[in-house]
Amino acid sequence: MSQKKPVKKIGSVKLEPLKGRFFDIKPAKSGGKSPKLGRNTDFIRFAMVAIAAFVVLGVSNAYVLGRDLIWDSQEAAYTGYENLKNGMDSLLTQDASKASEFFMMAESSFQELSQTTQHITSQSNHLLAESLYLDTADKLIDGAQEVAQIGVELAELMKGFSELPQAAMSVVGGEDGNLIEALLERKEAFDEILALAASLQRKITTLNDSILPDELQAKLTGARTQIGQLMAALLDVDANFDVVLRLLGDEIPHRYLVLLQNNHELRATGGFIGSYLTVDVNDGKIIKMEAKDVYETDGQLRDVVDPPPGIDKVADRLYMRDANYSPDFPTSAQDIMWFLEHSKGPSVDTVIAIDQVVVERLLTLTGTLVVPGFPFQLRAENFNDIVSFYTEAKLSDTATPKQLLFDLIPVFQKHFAGVKDLKELGNLVIQLLEEGHVQAYSLDPKVQDLIVRFDLDGAVVAADNKTDYLSVVTTAIGGNKSDQYMATNLHHRSVIDEKGVIANELTIKKTHTWSNSEETRLENLIERYGTGKLTKESLYFVLGRGPNVDYMRVYVPKGSQLQSATGIDLSAIEVSEDLGYTVFAFTNGPIGAGESKELMLRYSLPYKLSLRTEDNYQFIAEHQAGAENVTLKKELITPDTVKITESYPPSSNTFSLSPILETAFDSNQIFTSAISSLKQ
Repeated sequence: MSQKKPVKKIGSVKLEPLKGRFFDIKPAKSGGKSPKLGRNTDFIRFAMVAIAAFVVLGVSNAYVLGRDLIWDSQEAAYTGYENLKNGMDSLLTQDASKASEFFMMAESSFQELSQTTQHITSQSNHLLAESLYLDTADKLIDGAQEVAQIGVELAELMKGFSELPQAAMSVVGGEDGNLIEALLERKEAFDEILALAASLQRKITTLNDSILPDELQAKLTGARTQIGQLMAALLDVDANFDVVLRLLGDEIPHRYLVLLQNNHELRATGGFIGSYLTVDVNDGKIIKMEAKDVYETDGQLRDVVDPPPGIDKVADRLYMRDANYSPDFPTSAQDIMWFLEHSKGPSVDTVIAIDQVVVERLLTLTGTLVVPGFPFQLRAENFNDIVSFYTEAKLSDTATPKQLLFDLIPVFQKHFAGVKDLKELGNLVIQLLEEGHVQAYSLDPKVQDLIVRFDLDGAVVAADNKTDYLSVVTTAIGGNKSDQYMATNLHHRSVIDEKGVIANELTIKKTHTWSNSEETRLENLIERYGTGKLTKESLYFVLGRGPNVDYMRVYVPKGSQLQSATGIDLSAIEVSEDLGYTVFAFTNGPIGAGESKELMLRYSLPYKLSLRTEDNYQFIAEHQAGAENVTLKKELITPDTVKITESYPPSSNTFSLSPILETAFDSNQIFTSAISSLKQ
């Protein structure tokens, strides 16, 4: 690391009004003569760094908020600013050691500058009253020093936080760790940064910007906004620190219910609940983990609950395995917790739902798993086939056919704790969250607030009376895992007439893609291990070749009127309301292997657009958790008397006069167009 430069000692300095490009401020008139300054080099340098300090304030905030940075190249030539820039660049590339070195050099530069000007800024009160810019300059230098100090602390904190993911991985892997102790140590460093940022905010708030040039005043205004955002972000982290400790069982144990959903047999929140885990965490450690077959739990239920529509076609009463009926995860989670407790199960604090896509993708990082006593090696590409085959064929001699899955858990934990590429893991987790493969709900209000802010709650978008909406929810009732072979195409077409009335057409096409190659792959397993307690045909049926049948619910704006249908009898469609929306529900299928089925629903919306002035057409399409191989085409049709001035996102078809959005439907989609009449 570079050594600090020796502080320059300056003798007596005469003062005169500072002039030049950055400051052109004359001292207030008085009875005496203005002091003279023979050379103003230090002041100019000092002014340059002051401007740079304001630019860097935005940089400090940008690091905390993870935003892109824009640097002013002409000011970057000065030493302190350049080191601050290099330090921030190093932080963003996660090189904490180099960042710390740059920030320390910047801090040294600003300390030297402070010593250089201390002789001037510490003059008599009379001098400060005569020249207010000295007080402002003093605060600017102090601010620059604190920016550099915050950078040093951020770099050190990054070093500390870089160790936390591995500590957390160890806990997830079932190993003992000191995660809470490590967090508390980092919290002390964080508190220091928070205090520095608060001090910086106070200095900037009290700066007298009225005496500064217009350009610098604008920078000061931006700096105040940015430091305010920085403080808000830091205070937000500070407020949620206690929540993280709760999740780790700091003061009292925290119990999790982890639902293992099979999205190859789709249900509203992601898939059929075949099994689950209860996990007790205390003092940052997993003290107990228990895996259960959901059928074992359902056998303990004494309460009789009538099944909802769709489920009533496959069961005469509702159990925990079917309780994830609502597409609104908080609603389903509460129902599941009720069924668990009424089936002689434990009460839990937080529910987490994952589907098998999570395991498949994580296996790409853990590598091959070898389960003792099990003849297969499990990898990402064969996980689904082998686990489904082994479970459905009931090849295990144990009490539950899911014993393989339970035996796999500790092996997976151990390998997961050994994952080294944490950046790739982080990117993978973000992708899984965005696609809805992980959802959570907690009875603890503070924990739930955190879940909502991380967009993990799986809640249905709140209804808005001027927004078009679509959610197609599939509940598998065919008794097999054929949803993994279904390709679904949704085409939503909105037609707006001259009066602003909106008529929608929704086309749903589903294709069963089971092929001979799927059968050949399973044939290899059958030849080696047999079909267990099933016949070959029965095994093929269960694993996906069987016809696909589902109970489909189409959520649209409340008050929408169903006008007609094609591909299905209008009388077969049930109309109801749920979660603030109108629901069109019907049984879809059976669709055999290699077959397709298409249907269309036509309905009018309960509101219309005002075309006398410009109005907005807004559309939200909500993706069903766990649903894969779904595409969405959105089309907006308007008459010749109406113009579309702007649309977001841009049309997928540049040759079309009407906006068209075509996309893989693996996350929520938003579409909006600004529309006005040409007759104005």
